[in-house]
Amino acid sequence: MDQLITGIWDRLPLNRRLRNTLVWLFNAKFTVGVIALIQDEEGRVLLFKHTYRRDKPWGLPGGSLKSGESLERCLVRELQEETGMKIEVDRLLSAAAHPARRRVDTIFACHLADGEGLERFRPSAEVSEARYFALDELPQGMYAGHGRLIARAVDWAVQKRET
Repeated sequence: MDQLITGIWDRLPLNRRLRNTLVWLFNAKFTVGVIALIQDEEGRVLLFKHTYRRDKPWGLPGGSLKSGESLERCLVRELQEETGMKIEVDRLLSAAAHPARRRVDTIFACHLADGEGLERFRPSAEVSEARYFALDELPQGMYAGHGRLIARAVDWAVQKRET
């Protein structure tokens, strides 16, 4: 059946723009999220206290992709806007789709740019605090999904360094 539909699609007299528009219209739409895993020299993870999540305020820094923006540029922009801190993106650690939430999250290993530190942190309407936490001392008020992401991303990063 798929071959039949593909054959018909190939023979339709549609220009590329119309084809792309139809594909876009009939496919699922997802929000794309970017998340930073920033560790200090001691292996502690940088977490932010988010003002808009009252029950579970602590979590990884990140945000959502804007149209026409690269994943890396989005992550740099989000951290700059929310905290005044500058980061550099090292590498992609993970990407996962969450169909029920209609979201795709990408996790990047990052580091603070030269000369940056927590003393450069500036609170905003979205983030009230930034702090490093040891992996075995993550805060109680943390979004559970971020705890799992941290564990997976740190394991993956360690494996990558060892190979």
